[in-house]
Amino acid sequence: MSTPLHVTDLFGFVSQMGQRLVETRAFGVREKPGAGLVTDLDLELERSLRAYLTELVPGSALMGEEEGGNRAEWTWWLDPLDGTTNFVHGWPRSAISIALYRDNEAHLGMVHDPYLKETYWAQKGEGSWCGSARLQVSSCAGLEQALVATGFAPEPIEQWEICRQLQQRCHGVRVSGCAALDLAYVACGRLDAFWEVDLQPWDVAAGMLLVREAGGVVSDLGGLEAGLTSRNYLATNPALHPDLRAAVYPLRQA
Repeated sequence: MSTPLHVTDLFGFVSQMGQRLVETRAFGVREKPGAGLVTDLDLELERSLRAYLTELVPGSALMGEEEGGNRAEWTWWLDPLDGTTNFVHGWPRSAISIALYRDNEAHLGMVHDPYLKETYWAQKGEGSWCGSARLQVSSCAGLEQALVATGFAPEPIEQWEICRQLQQRCHGVRVSGCAALDLAYVACGRLDAFWEVDLQPWDVAAGMLLVREAGGVVSDLGGLEAGLTSRNYLATNPALHPDLRAAVYPLRQA
């Protein structure tokens, strides 16, 4: 059975939701215990996308960051506003992340940057794209030429040291606060690698497919192929994967 829709079915609606994100100036905000910030807009976008997506694929279920959900044979994984803290502070580094899985297998992924108006998308076996441009991970073969990104763990003391070491070995280490866009940037070659620990399935469900369909590797920090429940993730081009995995391996149990 193939994916029960084409990715272009999503473009228009997701762009509308992205425009709503960009135009919103007044919103309520509160802290989720142990899980950062949530705004009224997070909830509004998730509810709108939930209704649209489950109608788009009849019989599908949805798991969202803000209101949870349930799983079925076909399940949407949704982060309606990845980078909420950035959004609250007015830093234009947030995205809408959507993926459709059949059981544990990714069939479609989309990451929409409403600020740059870039939509990254992939379908199983059909490559990764930004608009009509096909994506390919970078050809960087050595850490000394690499630009890498990360997000900080809840207890980041050991990660500070790893970042310090990598900063001395590569062109730079970036922290953007938006895992979905970092994975999209690995897929298109703007970043050579990204790693982070303690991520949730909706953070990475779309980005993993983007990277893999662009020729990249996504593993856990121990080197095993990553899935929805891995929690710790390393995404790179194939050439860099061994060296990056060795560098971040101490964080694998974080």
